[in-house]
Amino acid sequence: MNENKTKKAGAIILSNLDSSNILLLHSGKEKDWQFPKGHVEDGEDYIDAMYREVKEETGLDVEILSELPNYEYFNDIDGDIILKMWCVKSKDDSKLKKEFETDNLIWFHYDEVADILTYDTLKKYYNEVLPSISSFF
Repeated sequence: MNENKTKKAGAIILSNLDSSNILLLHSGKEKDWQFPKGHVEDGEDYIDAMYREVKEETGLDVEILSELPNYEYFNDIDGDIILKMWCVKSKDDSKLKKEFETDNLIWFHYDEVADILTYDTLKKYYNEVLPSISSFF
């Protein structure tokens, strides 16, 4: 059941200049590396939340390439979380914000991403979805 879980939406963003590059966000607050994501607001569906969060955090407009499996995890602030994820492609990399609030945004080659992600559960998730997104590289 998902009623008591915090709902979030996010994306694995591929570069429009070189689709083998993936955008990661380094949080200045949490000091971690992860994919752009955020809370689903009241009255908002997951896909709209993903587009909004990606735009807010990165400045990018994106097109969906595929829906990915949900990523479920726990943290001390939000409790149980269900994160719906998409693989998307940037429409124009030149629109990328260099930073968002205290966060930095950096493109990495897809084979570096698992080593850079901070959380082991997120590394595992990335490695599980990598075969399904590699057709877009």
